[in-house]
Amino acid sequence: MTAEDTLQPLQALLSLRLADGCPCSEYDLLRWLQQPQQGLFSPTALQEPQSMFQAHFLLMHCLYSLRQQWANERSALLDISALQIQKHPWPAHSQQQQPDQHDPLAAYYLDLQHLQTSDDDIEQLLRNFWQRLLQPADEAADLATLELQPPTDAGEIRLQYRKLAMRHHPDRGGQPERFRDIQSAYQRLRQRYL
Repeated sequence: MTAEDTLQPLQALLSLRLADGCPCSEYDLLRWLQQPQQGLFSPTALQEPQSMFQAHFLLMHCLYSLRQQWANERSALLDISALQIQKHPWPAHSQQQQPDQHDPLAAYYLDLQHLQTSDDDIEQLLRNFWQRLLQPADEAADLATLELQPPTDAGEIRLQYRKLAMRHHPDRGGQPERFRDIQSAYQRLRQRYL
């Protein structure tokens, strides 16, 4: 029995759940799979990083497998995005080929070896996610608020924050709004650098 064979019940349930074409989120599907009627994911599956990663990975693996299967059969299209998952009928006169064969996300989730990702790797993935989520738009503005230029480091950020906080503190005659801006910028930079 292959790993794919053991995932058949999950894939079959997902196929039934998506059959009506109504859009749903990944979270909706995960919660649905936790319900006693389905009995596939434990009620605690989303509470710890390792089990949450495994539940997410198995769900995405099955969704990408279904997308591939339905495209091969030319029976349906499956949109998988961060916001929603939705099955669409295959267009009657479509010349559309298979889903993008160079889809790195699909390649990742279709490789079951990634299911064995260690706790440390999962923690690192989560840290990287939050750093990327916070970084792009805010970092340049936060550095400017602290009157810094990239590249910088944790020590320089801490020193500049203390200097500006002393200068702009309301108890020392500074503007409360400017002081709050400095504090907020420092807190965001602190999460990234310290």
